Amino acid sequence: MRQSRFSNRITRMLFMLTLVLAFSACGRSVSELVAARTSLGADNPPLTPIEQRYPGFKQVYADVADKVIPCVVSVHSAKVVQVPQFDPFEWFFGQQQQRGRQQQPQQPSQQERIEGVGSGFIVSADGYILTNNHVVEGADDLTVTLSDNREFTAKVIGTDPPTDVAVIKIEGASNLPVAYLGDSDKLRIGEMVLAVGSPFGLSETMTQGIISAKGRSNVMDPSSYENFLQTDAAINPGNSGGPLVDLNGAVVGINSAIYSRSGGNQGVGFAIPVNMARDIARTLIDEGKVTRGYLGVFIRDITGDMAKALNVQPSSGVLVDNVIDKSPAQKAGIKDGDIITAINGGKVTSSNDLRNRVAAIKPGTPTDFVVLRDGKSMDFKVTLEERTEDVAQSSNPSEAARGRTGLTLQNLSPDIRSQFNLPEDVKGVIITDIDAASPAARTSLQPGDVILEVNRKPVTTVAEFKKAIDGETKDATVLLRVQRGDTRSFVPLRLQDSSKKGK
Repeated sequence: MRQSRFSNRITRMLFMLTLVLAFSACGRSVSELVAARTSLGADNPPLTPIEQRYPGFKQVYADVADKVIPCVVSVHSAKVVQVPQFDPFEWFFGQQQQRGRQQQPQQPSQQERIEGVGSGFIVSADGYILTNNHVVEGADDLTVTLSDNREFTAKVIGTDPPTDVAVIKIEGASNLPVAYLGDSDKLRIGEMVLAVGSPFGLSETMTQGIISAKGRSNVMDPSSYENFLQTDAAINPGNSGGPLVDLNGAVVGINSAIYSRSGGNQGVGFAIPVNMARDIARTLIDEGKVTRGYLGVFIRDITGDMAKALNVQPSSGVLVDNVIDKSPAQKAGIKDGDIITAINGGKVTSSNDLRNRVAAIKPGTPTDFVVLRDGKSMDFKVTLEERTEDVAQSSNPSEAARGRTGLTLQNLSPDIRSQFNLPEDVKGVIITDIDAASPAARTSLQPGDVILEVNRKPVTTVAEFKKAIDGETKDATVLLRVQRGDTRSFVPLRLQDSSKKGK
């Protein structure tokens, strides 16, 4: 027994000696080997700390967040809608016509509560908040959550659907932190910006990007007034109404829309310039609604061959295609073929620019227009009238129906009849342009065709045409009755969704 224990000790001692000799042969101690096994990565960073190289840079975004986030709120909306009650017999057999059920009363609808979340930011210490119209539109209840988790009931002060701006006010609050509104006109393409809001309901979220472009239009709806800032800062559902801020913490825009095939951020987001939003907000607070100026002209951009034909530089003004009878423009002396180059001393470069600037002028205001006619510059004083919904639908065809059809339409005015040699007995609306990317471009339709009917019902104005297609669902197909010369034919046209993906 003793001999056996002694043998075991000798064996263990020999084993340990072997290990020591092996380590020694490698020239390294046991402690060095242990250290080598646990050390990962280099001993020092490749650069000196950023605080030493660029003092304060590391904290730039954090400093902006500290000042901006307290001014940003989450807006929770809720509305009750009526939905049909599910009937399994109708689902299986259709139209309640089986098993004698046609005599049964129709199933009553039931109420369903729909909730949504968006963002906004505080613009006055007593609780006025700027947000998007589509965040609060149709809401029965609005609840605002501040960054300190306090909740308040809010009411809508005013909305302006054409610009997607809304003002709401929370009740029972005072001494609130207020966002600073900057100057969006001074933004430069490439300037760094931050988007703040509650994407997917995740409050106090900040993302970083740059201004990718300015003056974007025809993003959401041709009937809206758009002058969007484009940014690659991540904007997702729930960011709507939140601020886009610069590195000084100044609000330069209201996050409003995304262009996406998936419904999430793909690097193309749009914000309403704060200069436009500020003016709209003031009007909504003071008057409860927005009134817009009306000039009364059909216009088009001057680009490419058009500029060469007119012997002017591209984007040097806006061409007047047609002046509407008895409009402010006609009363002031503006004529077809004139080129509008400036309004109130500011240059005009595009149709969208002209349209937005005229709309921003209060009706009844005498406005200075500079017009190029036959190579000569002329000054006109135009007293703008109010742009009503009827005027908007009947006088600007691109606003009325282009979003869903891809067709630019005009009413058959005497000038149009003369231009296209149309007799008085032809009643309808004329196609003046077709969007090459729309389904209409794949039909037999051509500019100069006159649409007489929609789904077998006569249409004589653009407003009637718009009303005829408004009730149709996305991707529906309507049947048009079209006249070209002395020939009439039927043409099916598939409608398209008029808006891109918003939040």
